[in-house]
Amino acid sequence: MQVRDSTGAVLQTLDKFSNLNAATGYQQHSYNLNGYIGKTVQIFFKGVEDFELQTSFVIDDASLQVSP
Repeated sequence: MQVRDSTGAVLQTLDKFSNLNAATGYQQHSYNLNGYIGKTVQIFFKGVEDFELQTSFVIDDASLQVSP
């Protein structure tokens, strides 16, 4: 999970997940993006697997909460 600028350059990697430590159900995660206030950014979800092992990557109910 990455934060990218408008050109697609990676500004920060927020988290990495692996099937090696997979959860048995959905998990909720939160991230502080205060460092990007006033900037245009993209939240980028990237799934990668190798040629031998299939990986399931599921995202449900992603949201962004903005506080004044």
